Amino acid sequence: MLAVEPHKTLSYTWAAYGLESVVTWTLTPTSTGTHLRMEQVGFRPDQQQAYQGAQYGWQKFFAALESVLARVE
Repeated sequence: MLAVEPHKTLSYTWAAYGLESVVTWTLTPTSTGTHLRMEQVGFRPDQQQAYQGAQYGWQKFFAALESVLARVE
């Protein structure tokens, strides 16, 4: 864990297969709910495969998250 601000920010390291990155989640209140932002940084130019894999994996994760949130009342 790098940073934890309840109801605002969560930041942590993500290390796997030679990739050492930082993932940060940020919650921002809006007039209709909450905006969720996720950022992963730390990819080197020689880590295109890791970047592509993360891009694919996060898209799948967020699609599943949207599905779950659509069922929440």
